[in-house]
Amino acid sequence: MGDDFVTVLTAKGGRRATKLIIWRPELGSPEILPYDSMKTFSATEEKVSGIDDLASLLDRISESGSALIVRGRVSKGVDRNRMRRRARARRRHGIVEPATLEAAAHYWIPIDIDALPCPGWLDAVHEPDRTVEYVVSRLPDEFHGATRRWAFTSSQGIKPGINLRLFFWADRPLSDEELKAWLAERVPLAGQPRTKWSRRWPLDPALFSPAQPIYTAAPIIVGMVDPVPVRSGLWVGDQDAVTPPTMGRTRVVTGKLPGMPESDDRHECGDYEYYRSSIGDQEGGGGFFVPIKSAVASYIARNGASADTDWLKNDLARAIREAPRDPTKHPTSYIEDRIRDLEPLIQAIVELQRASEASREQHECEPTYPAPLPTLIDAEERFRRALEKHVLAVLSYRELMTRWNAQRYAA
Repeated sequence: MGDDFVTVLTAKGGRRATKLIIWRPELGSPEILPYDSMKTFSATEEKVSGIDDLASLLDRISESGSALIVRGRVSKGVDRNRMRRRARARRRHGIVEPATLEAAAHYWIPIDIDALPCPGWLDAVHEPDRTVEYVVSRLPDEFHGATRRWAFTSSQGIKPGINLRLFFWADRPLSDEELKAWLAERVPLAGQPRTKWSRRWPLDPALFSPAQPIYTAAPIIVGMVDPVPVRSGLWVGDQDAVTPPTMGRTRVVTGKLPGMPESDDRHECGDYEYYRSSIGDQEGGGGFFVPIKSAVASYIARNGASADTDWLKNDLARAIREAPRDPTKHPTSYIEDRIRDLEPLIQAIVELQRASEASREQHECEPTYPAPLPTLIDAEERFRRALEKHVLAVLSYRELMTRWNAQRYAA
């Protein structure tokens, strides 16, 4: 099968690495509280050599409400008894703090399915095996018939749709970049303008990065019965490993937008998933202002003014609510304000994009000079980054003036 490892991080101080579901009699419904803010961890690298080993490990650590896993390898020289979860170096108070996790290729593949619409003929809660089969049928052919470890996430039975986390074993190690090239592909929507795109596979590629937390524990439920009778299991197929297709190298973009964490390393910047995963107060995160604006600007610049803004708003709202946060800095009321701001923010950036597209159409003409050396892809990338920078500058100025006016009137 091949020898591999899983990096297990356990939050210090008994911090909760799972969601808390509390029944609220006054509401007649449950309330889902997000993960605790976790800043320091102890780390171990557990050896695994196949899907059975992986499933046994996940079953064991799922019993701990303070443990999670990541795809990264602990960097050399890091204190494993007390470390931060950081994939890139950062500068704080003039001191460069090195990354604590570095990219690593693995045989194991995590797949995160969130709010996948459930067909009427399927009872997702009471037919777990059938539900797993249905979800995998929506994934690439290579996964069909392969053994997989599955687990319903905390949202299952509380929120609509199918919320499932799957783990597979590949017949060769795959890097995060290879997984993104294979599973994060976007395709144009049939019958829609060429600027309207959708993710080809119904999964969240944010897991394909060194420091992204992969939560494994079942939720803590208070005051009610767990709505999901069976939370996890092993679906045994006719093959224990999948054979991924051969993938080319993915392009790595350098540079950063103002406000993003400092880093001397090359990293994928300008990508919607990158900014989405930066939302929150986790180590290396960008808070709840710049990453949200950057994610919207990146998505609209990439997909055009006719992009699916409903999907964008719902996806970002989910990311904001689930992001780790410091309650003293960002209370629940602040989080809900950021979610309410999504609609006007998205519309403002769409209008900027629409004006830009109209301007380009008005000025299209036959060139009277030789074609430039950069490719069309390079030109689109430069334009997208310029638009993101412009939008961030406008929005940052607007928030600055709003705060200044509030302070002046308060005084």
